[in-house]
Amino acid sequence: MQRAPSVQSAGQDWIQPLREGDVAAFESLFRAFAPGLCTFVTRYVDSRTVAEDLVQDLFLTLWRKREEIEIDGTVDLYLFGAARNRALNFLRHQKVEERFRTTVLERSDSQLTLREGEILELLEVQEAIDTLPARCRLIFSMHHQQGLTYAEIARSLGLSIKTVETQMGRALKALRAWIVAHPM
Repeated sequence: MQRAPSVQSAGQDWIQPLREGDVAAFESLFRAFAPGLCTFVTRYVDSRTVAEDLVQDLFLTLWRKREEIEIDGTVDLYLFGAARNRALNFLRHQKVEERFRTTVLERSDSQLTLREGEILELLEVQEAIDTLPARCRLIFSMHHQQGLTYAEIARSLGLSIKTVETQMGRALKALRAWIVAHPM
C-alpha cells in the first residue's frame, strides 16, 4: 500500500491513491482539508452545522466518484472550488425555498380569508333560507342545493310545475327582501 501524500504535496500525487481506493489517503486528505473547508464554507452560509454537512457531502462525492474525477491543478484548489460551489448552490436553493414558502403562505392566507368570507356568506344565506316557509325552503333547496329541475321537483313532490315555479318565485322574493333588510 502506498503511503498517503503529505498535506504540503497537495497536487496530483493525491489523485492516484484516491482512484485506487486508498482509504488511508482519503482519510488523510479529509483530516488535512475538512477543518479549513468548514471554516471557508461557514463564511458563505453563516452556519457551522450546514458548512460541515456540505463539506462532508463534498468528501462523500469525492470518494464515490474517485475513479472518474478529473482534477486539474492542485487538490486544495479543487476542494475549495467545489466547496464554494456547494455553498453557492445551497444559498440559491435556500432563496428558492424562501420564495416558494412566501408564495405558498401568501396564497394560503388569501385563500383562508376568502374561505372565511365565503363561509360567513353561506351562513348568512342559510339563515335567510331558514326563514322561508317549509314548502318554499324545500323546493328552493332541491333546486339550488341538489340541482334538480322544476319538472324533477314537481314529479318527486307530486306537484304541478306551475306550483314549483310559484314557490320558487316566492322563495326568491323572500330572500331578496331578507338580503335588503340584512345587508352582508
